[in-house]
Amino acid sequence: MLTTLYAILALSTATDQQMPLLLTGTLQSADKQSVVSPMSDSWRVQVQWLHPEDQPVKQGELIAVFDAGTVKSQIEQLKSTLLNHQERLNQLTSEHKQKVMEAEFELQRQQLLLEKAGIDAAVPQANLSQYDYEQYQLELKRARTEANKAAEQLAVTRISANSALTKQQLQIDQTQAELLDAENQLGLMSVTASQDGTISYGTHPWYGSKIYAGVTAQPGWTIAELNRTDNLYIEAWVHETDVPRLQLHTGLTARFDVAPQQPFPLQLSSIAHQGEKRQSWGNALYYKAVFTSDTMPLQHPMLGMGLLIEVNQP
Repeated sequence: MLTTLYAILALSTATDQQMPLLLTGTLQSADKQSVVSPMSDSWRVQVQWLHPEDQPVKQGELIAVFDAGTVKSQIEQLKSTLLNHQERLNQLTSEHKQKVMEAEFELQRQQLLLEKAGIDAAVPQANLSQYDYEQYQLELKRARTEANKAAEQLAVTRISANSALTKQQLQIDQTQAELLDAENQLGLMSVTASQDGTISYGTHPWYGSKIYAGVTAQPGWTIAELNRTDNLYIEAWVHETDVPRLQLHTGLTARFDVAPQQPFPLQLSSIAHQGEKRQSWGNALYYKAVFTSDTMPLQHPMLGMGLLIEVNQP
C-alpha cells in the first residue's frame, strides 16, 4: 500500500514538471503619462471631463478636467484680500510718514528752545539777579529734558512705523504666496497630453470599477493613463512558488484573449527582486514579470488587453 502511494506521488510530481506554467498578463506601455487627481482643500475633487478612450490623443490636447470651482472662488477671494492689504499698506505709509514728520518737527523745535535756553543760562550771574539766574538755569534743565523726550519720541515713532509697515508687508507677501499656490493649483485642474497615444481610464481603488467623468476622487488617485503605442510590453504577476519555474523556462508563448488561435513568442525581460502582496489574492507574495515580443499578431492592439502566457518547462 505504501509503495503504491509513493508511486502515485512520483507520477504526479513528474506530470507537474512536464506541464507548462500558465500565466495571465496584460498589455502595457513603457511610455505613459499618469493623470492623478490634484490636491484639494476638501480632500476630494470631482472629475468633470475625460478624453474618450476610443479616440487617439495628440500632444498638447486636453485629456482631463477637474472641478475648479472652489479654487476659482479662493483665487477671487485672495485677489480681493491682496488689494485690501495693499491699500492698507498705502494708508499706513501715509499715516506713519506724517507721524514721523511731526516727531521730527517737534524735536527741531525743542532743540531750538534748548539752544535759546542755553544762551540765556550762559549769562554770568554777576549780570543778573539771583532770581533770574536761577530761573534761566531751571529753564535750561527743562529744555534739555524736553529735547531728550522729543528725541526718544522720534525714535519710538520711527520704530512703530517700521514695525507696522513690515507687518503689513508680511501680510501682503503671505497673501501673494497663497494666491500663487492657488493659481498653480488651478493649472493642475486641466491636464494636457505630453505625448501622442491613447488614453485608458483608471480603476476605482475602493470598488474596482472603472473611473468615469463625474466621479468624486481623492487626491493622489490615478484617474487615467496616456500611453504610447510603439513601446509595448506584457506584464504578469507570478506567484512566489512559480518564480523558479519561470526562471528555468525553455520557451515562452503568448496568446491574446481576443485571438487565442494566434500564438506568438515572448522574451522574458525582467523579474522583480521584491515580491508584493496583491489585494484579494491571499497572503502569498507575487513578483512582477515583464515580457517583450518583436512580433504580435494584432496590428493595432489595445492597451490593457489580456493574454495567456505559456511557460515551457525543461
